[in-house]
Parts: sequence; C-alpha cells; structure tokens
Amino acid sequence: RYLAAWALPQFLLLTQGDLQVLKAETEQLVLQVSGTFPEPGDTGGDTPPQPPPVSPWELQLCRQIHGAANNIQLFSGDVLRMFSTSCKRLSAEIFDQTMPLGRHWRLGPRAELPSTPSAYAAAAVQAVLGQVLQGAQALPHDAQAPTLARVTTAFLEAWMDHILTHRIKFR
Repeated sequence: RYLAAWALPQFLLLTQGDLQVLKAETEQLVLQVSGTFPEPGDTGGDTPPQPPPVSPWELQLCRQIHGAANNIQLFSGDVLRMFSTSCKRLSAEIFDQTMPLGRHWRLGPRAELPSTPSAYAAAAVQAVLGQVLQGAQALPHDAQAPTLARVTTAFLEAWMDHILTHRIKFR
C-alpha cells in the first residue's frame, strides 16, 4: 500500500527497518529452536549427549518456526525486488517524458562540455533518488546502503535502457 502510494518514508521504515529486525530476530529464534529441539538425523561436529526424543507437537512447532523464518526471508527479498522494479518503472517514465532525443546530443562546431546538469537529469534524480534519500533518512545507517544501492542501480538501468531503446548517440 505504501509503495503504491509512493509513501517512501513509511514503506522504507517498514520494509528495510522493521522487517529486517523481525528477520534477524526470527533467525535467532530458529537457531535457539534448532539447538533445543534438533530434527531427527541432525548431528553436529561435536555430538553432545542426545536430548530426549521430541514430541510430535514440539516437532510441528519447530517446523512452523522454520517455515515462518523462511517465509520472512522470501518476503524480504520480494519486497526489495518490487521496490527496485517500481523505481525502475518510475525512472523510465520520467526519462520517456523528459529526456531529449536526437539532435540535442549532437555537439555544434564549437560546443563546449556542459557545466550544469541537464534539466531532465535533475528532474529524474529528484523524483526518484531524491525521494528515496529522504525516505531512507529514518533508517539505521546499515540499512541505508543496500536500499540506496538497489535504487541507484534501478535508476541507472532505466536510463541505460532508455538510451539503448531510442538509440541515442552522444557526439
């Protein structure tokens, strides 16, 4: 819902902040459960005395915890891919609407290199990367880097796809 509304601070806090904490806590729970109730056939390097047999109820609970941890892991990856896809789609729309084509990129006889960013580039950066940067400020620093890397990659892929699709030549 937050992604569809492009409410990035809420979306990023939920998916890259809260979900990551939940994922880490669930992984710790799985380690504790695996140590307390090993599955039949699980043996470690140094095998301590075998614990008493696990009841069917305990075994079912352990499997549910493992399943929940696996689902959280999968969901976390899916959310990041959806976010990346959404950023790439938005970037592509902006490039389609604002990036000049053809003659704009051909240098005149005495043209110098530009000294300021193109208006289309500034608009695209602000609309996508700028908003993600603002939304990511609420995240812990270690959660910001993967999010920003993923979005920057999606943004640049959209830019490159646009250039290749429209066969823009920079001369």
